[in-house]
Amino acid sequence: MHSYPTKLFAVCGVFLFCCQFVVAQNGSRITAPQVPCSETADAVAGIYTDHNQTKYPTSLKGTAAEKAAILKTLIAIEKLEESSRRDFKLTGCAARVSFSRTSNSNYGKLNVAGYGYQLGVYQYVCHVTEHLPKIVDEYRTVMRVDINPFIFIGAKAGGIGEFSVTGQLRYEIPVEARMGANFESDRKNSPSKVSQYISESIMLTGRSNNYKNKHADFLKIINGDGFTENWLRGDRYDQRRPDAYKWIDRRYLITRPGVPLLIPVSRKQYLEDMLEYLEIEKANFNFAHDKLTKDVANETADWAVKKRALLEADRQAYPKLYEAKKAKLKELLSAKKEDWLQKPAVVDNDNKTYDANKRLENLGQFYDEEGEYSSALYVLNPAYFTSTNGQTTKPLFMEVQFRYELGKDEGFSARLFQNFLENFDLAALRKMLD
Repeated sequence: MHSYPTKLFAVCGVFLFCCQFVVAQNGSRITAPQVPCSETADAVAGIYTDHNQTKYPTSLKGTAAEKAAILKTLIAIEKLEESSRRDFKLTGCAARVSFSRTSNSNYGKLNVAGYGYQLGVYQYVCHVTEHLPKIVDEYRTVMRVDINPFIFIGAKAGGIGEFSVTGQLRYEIPVEARMGANFESDRKNSPSKVSQYISESIMLTGRSNNYKNKHADFLKIINGDGFTENWLRGDRYDQRRPDAYKWIDRRYLITRPGVPLLIPVSRKQYLEDMLEYLEIEKANFNFAHDKLTKDVANETADWAVKKRALLEADRQAYPKLYEAKKAKLKELLSAKKEDWLQKPAVVDNDNKTYDANKRLENLGQFYDEEGEYSSALYVLNPAYFTSTNGQTTKPLFMEVQFRYELGKDEGFSARLFQNFLENFDLAALRKMLD
């Protein structure tokens, strides 16, 4: 059952708390057609408003040229959606378009504008006492097209980040660059290679909870092939109640064909990257250790005396760990055969252990596939993210989202989604990447 504030309405005999009028950007209000209804308003004629009559004010930030280019792309997407409904009768809802400008997306050396199209679908409900349709104030069904969407970077591969030396104190250190005066500049302009890793689970978050086919769904995403679904309500594996309410988020990634968004990190690359990181870890350990030592230098309480002793023990133990890790990394790189080194790097997650000695033991241990406590490592594919020749608004790839509802009271959503499946031209979106 949906829960909405303010007034009581009925949908197919189920009482729901709901809604205020939907207010357009220009201050006018749109209301559902004032025709009599009984229990449900699903058959009442729908309302569609384009980007010129949005529910909330929108702003496309950027230079005049950037805003013009963004608007041109978004209007083209709007026209595609409108064309997909040319023979479709919208009923039971108000469908409202809005445009948005998100923050810039960084794909390695490329920095491009992020922006998006949205069609929010607001259900009609039938007022219990007035027997007239009203528009629910919030949507659950929505279609979005995000241009240059954000890719989260920072899979915490085992052996990096926070750690303890002798098991008593834990050192929280950044992995991107050496701490100090140049940290922010280095983190932004020349971050460590290990800090740029992406895992399968990162790419699947919010896009798929199909745990039985995780890797297959991941490949769909990075190759722009097919769709994935994240079930927000209901159970994809239990279909005993076909009429039960289901709320499902479907995603399509629109990419240039033949070139994956990500490429796997080889074991060789991982080991070489770890050698680079080891120098960052050493510098950051010393930086953090010096600060902790300074913080307790003038304290005389028993706890401070104990902490100074622990810090001294760590200071003496860490150089041995550093040398042992460095030697092990070099030995693996020189002793292992090339076919072993070229296999994908699947490693423990960083939170499997914070004990530096256990991390040393695990160094060089790889798995065949990503699991609950391990990550398959990837990086952005430089062959995909090539120069935009200064076109900061150029679409590099897109993500189409259709969040739809199924159930006895959600006919409006099911019909719109089915029309999308049959008539929306995803290939036309791909042509926009040319």
